[in-house]
Amino acid sequence: MNDFNARDIEKMFSNLCCSRCRNDFSADSLIVKQKIKNIYICNLSCKKCGKDFGDIVLRYNKHHKKHSPMVAIDGPDPISADDVIDAHNYIKHNL
Repeated sequence: MNDFNARDIEKMFSNLCCSRCRNDFSADSLIVKQKIKNIYICNLSCKKCGKDFGDIVLRYNKHHKKHSPMVAIDGPDPISADDVIDAHNYIKHNL
């Protein structure tokens, strides 16, 4: 893969792994879909089990000497039954 240095990608993804099989990601896990200067839109998938993680956005400069490991960011809590009821009541009374 010409766009990425394999060692840089290994370092950047060192804190992350496939949530299905726990396989480490490598430069081969990324398929570059679009590049705008040093911003890459890539598809990330596990080469061991095939799980597709969808598109990711990387800011990567191959001329930098050091790349920091990425960390997973948890999203919001799933909605509850109470959230659905509250939304229903809001819509019923306000729309």
